[in-house]
Amino acid sequence: MKIAIIGAGLSGCNLYNNLREKYENITIFEKSRGVGGRLSTKYIEDKFIDHGTSSLVPITDDLKLFCLDLVKNGVLKAKYDEFIPKNGINSICKFLIDEKDLVKNTKIIKAQNFNNKWILQDENHKIYEDFDLLFISIPAPQILELDIELPNDFKQKVANIKYDSVFSVILYSNKNIKLDQNRFYENPDIENIIDNSKKYGLKDFSSYIIHSSREFANCVNHKSKENIYEIFLENLDEELQEELNKFEVIPHLWKYAFAKSSLDMPYFLNNEKNLGICGDYFNYNNLEATFLSSELLGNVTFNNL
Repeated sequence: MKIAIIGAGLSGCNLYNNLREKYENITIFEKSRGVGGRLSTKYIEDKFIDHGTSSLVPITDDLKLFCLDLVKNGVLKAKYDEFIPKNGINSICKFLIDEKDLVKNTKIIKAQNFNNKWILQDENHKIYEDFDLLFISIPAPQILELDIELPNDFKQKVANIKYDSVFSVILYSNKNIKLDQNRFYENPDIENIIDNSKKYGLKDFSSYIIHSSREFANCVNHKSKENIYEIFLENLDEELQEELNKFEVIPHLWKYAFAKSSLDMPYFLNNEKNLGICGDYFNYNNLEATFLSSELLGNVTFNNL
């Protein structure tokens, strides 16, 4: 049995982890430089900065048990009802997969089922073929960008899923610098600030992540991250701009940060085509959905094959 998974965020990696208990030949494709999706970590030499999801706060028992297992395996540490990564939030996804099965920097743009086998093509026209099963775990708008035959009713439902964007500013310095967070929170464009250094207890290294409001990001998400940062700076007073000048700055846009709605189904599974889809827009529109959708899809697939 040869299996392909498109997308190496939490749902794709958790699906891989469920399937590898029985199947050995699994390939997971990721368009970025590594796993994680919104569980992303930026590495600055030997330091790490989580610039998407900072920690996990489970709502359901399923995700809590998952986090407790990661605590046992040294990936997370528990702090009351919050689970904090020990060495970068993307270590969760790294733990779930075998890196030899990861094909990164590879954006799949076409998937065709021919003679009950899946053939994939990336943006560089490279072909990957003879897959018995195909699973897709990417944001809803990217499903529609993929050249693949899907039922019209399902495509219409997916087309109705819209996302909020978030613009993030990664700040870091090898000096011990304290950011005046209260002053930044006075700006309506700023939703949240994470003191990454405090979270990890880092010494002689300061790092913060400033997350914009969804309203700000939604208005500018058609622009490049560099242009968005220029707009972001223009909306700050001179004192706050000087604060940012003390740090090295890396801008990042999460175009599909939060699904605004969800489908009334736990996952999509087409047994005739051997195709499954999971993600953050099934049943709920949050991190729980990302996890639960992949967990349920992996279990039903495991049981039916």
